[in-house]
Amino acid sequence: MSQLVYERWANESVSAEHERFHPAITDSSADLKSPLIRNAFDHPSILLRLLSVTPCLIVKWKAWLCAAATVLTWQGSSAYGADAQWPQFRGLGGSGLGATDFTTHFGPSSNVVWKTALPSGHSSPCLWGVRIFLTGYADGKLETICLDRNDGRVLWRRHVEPGNIERGAQLSHPATATPTTDGERVCVYFGAFGLACYGFDGTELWRKPLPVPVTYHGAGTSPVLAGELLILNGDQDAGSSLLAVNKRDGRTVWKTERSGFRRGFATPLLWPPDAPEQVVVPGTLRLVSYSLRDGGELWSVRGFPNEMVASPVAGDGLIFMAGWTHGSGVSRMPDFDKLLALGDANHDGKLTRDEAPAGPAKQHHHYIDSDKDGLLTREEYAVIARIFDESKNIALAIRPDGRGDVTDTHVVWKATRGLPYVPTPLCYEGRVYLVKNGGLASCLDAKTGNFLYQEERLGALGDYYASPVAAAGKICVASQQGVVVVYRAGNTLEVLARNALEEPILATPAIVDGTLYVRTKSQLYAFSGDGRAALSNSDNSKSQATRITP
Repeated sequence: MSQLVYERWANESVSAEHERFHPAITDSSADLKSPLIRNAFDHPSILLRLLSVTPCLIVKWKAWLCAAATVLTWQGSSAYGADAQWPQFRGLGGSGLGATDFTTHFGPSSNVVWKTALPSGHSSPCLWGVRIFLTGYADGKLETICLDRNDGRVLWRRHVEPGNIERGAQLSHPATATPTTDGERVCVYFGAFGLACYGFDGTELWRKPLPVPVTYHGAGTSPVLAGELLILNGDQDAGSSLLAVNKRDGRTVWKTERSGFRRGFATPLLWPPDAPEQVVVPGTLRLVSYSLRDGGELWSVRGFPNEMVASPVAGDGLIFMAGWTHGSGVSRMPDFDKLLALGDANHDGKLTRDEAPAGPAKQHHHYIDSDKDGLLTREEYAVIARIFDESKNIALAIRPDGRGDVTDTHVVWKATRGLPYVPTPLCYEGRVYLVKNGGLASCLDAKTGNFLYQEERLGALGDYYASPVAAAGKICVASQQGVVVVYRAGNTLEVLARNALEEPILATPAIVDGTLYVRTKSQLYAFSGDGRAALSNSDNSKSQATRITP
């Protein structure tokens, strides 16, 4: 019996599958070395649920349960409970919050539990139980990679063949989206391919090819799971949409067109976190909430930048959003007729990039050209001129219980300083934390929006693409240059450590069961202050950590 079937049976014990497998699993003659039973060693939490619905197993498997108890004691119950889940981009609910403390000081040879070489990629770690999921790109293949979080061993790798690899900005990458899991399956998205889904044993469950998004920067959003649905934001320069597919077979359940939205890179937020009914997605000039049931628009807020990269986050009954782009809100688009007079050499009423005079029309030619035919038309230009004029850099808090346009009724507060370009805000212990390029940190009161501190220096220069995460009264954020800053959560900025990992970092760290997982350009690190299975003390861990090469 496969691991996928085992976990499904354990989670849905009252379903038809329970009736199907119950006789086999309770058979006193069951082989204790079978995959079914051995899987329980990897999933003690499932074993406990299994015993709760099938008490007779306690008698029938008495000898084996004694051994299992030893495993449970050694691994610790928290290792496989809620604390051992970081199931999507920025963890549970996209919150960026861990449940346990993490080490403050670490480095390439300090407090390292293990490290594993990986192919290139910007996706962040996704964890469930003993498994870590990441994506990468190597040898022309888009890979999904599963590792054992105890020692960093690669358990399996699966790949799909890409279509046209996205070509864009220097930092764009075909393996950027973070995987998402529900503990039974892991779903991944590649802009150059589409969606794919695997069981925890690496069995491919389904695949769904999708058109390559037209963004210039490549795909940046990550998929999220909501009940039976897998949700994907498809904002791009033409044909933006929000897609919901059945997580079990990839079948499209609903698809909502997002007319008027251009390229965007945010990951959707599910609201409320405990029983989601809404999907909240920011984009060009607006943030919109959709019904999870059918994709219908519920409410929206105006007043955002032309391009959204950061994702929304929830906390204290509110939804927080921050966005920033260059020159947002500045009327900077010259009259189209003047541009034609200066550059339209063949008098066709359109502009190639070579014809476009120096300035916004030439600088943003690819962005304005929505159909990517190499020509700027009057209609395309008018759309972008309006978007640029209305674009606003802003951070705000929203009450998510309205209907229609709630800009004037449900916005609790606004702020215009300390705004991040890429990092998602962090709501933690009644405060909202922002990190912008240059290593400038800000902190606001979550209820009022009042600044507690504003644009103070973390002491780590450069751009920031990773988002901040937090646990145990500490915040962790990584600069692109590879310095991971740990600072204390509170009303004043107190930097506790600056940890240089000597490689670029664009992925967001994960905090699970006292361990901090950080992906650099070539490695995935597991850091812990208690020295568990430290590399320096275990040749076996060391060999496992270094035997996999990109």
